[in-house]
Amino acid sequence: MKNIILGILGCMIAVYTIVSCLSIYSISTRKNEMENCISQVLKYHLNRYYATGVSDTEVEAFVRQEIRQQLHTASRVSIDVKSCDMVSGVISVRVTEDFILPGGFHKSIACDKTILVETEVIEEETETEEIWPQEEEV
Repeated sequence: MKNIILGILGCMIAVYTIVSCLSIYSISTRKNEMENCISQVLKYHLNRYYATGVSDTEVEAFVRQEIRQQLHTASRVSIDVKSCDMVSGVISVRVTEDFILPGGFHKSIACDKTILVETEVIEEETETEEIWPQEEEV
């Protein structure tokens, strides 16, 4: 009888450990997928629409639609475009995903990304040559 109880207790601990590992793996996988997806979408749309005259609201709609398409999940996803300015080259997004872990617990993860256009400052170097009056030899 004692061995049966210890065996059942050992199985319960093993199942709990496996569920905990799956939960941790699920959280890290979802977070990495979300970060990569947001980075790719923001870079693509900033490069495509920067200084083209497309309105900021259209770019916001494109960003929301693209993130929803690339995040393959059945969970609830909330996309908040904090700022979108195509004149100065700034897009900032917060994506929140609510999902259920394998253990039955509810979890929410959020990812904030801001992407800026880098402008390259090119300085032209000019060479100046100083010409001094030559002294005459005596």
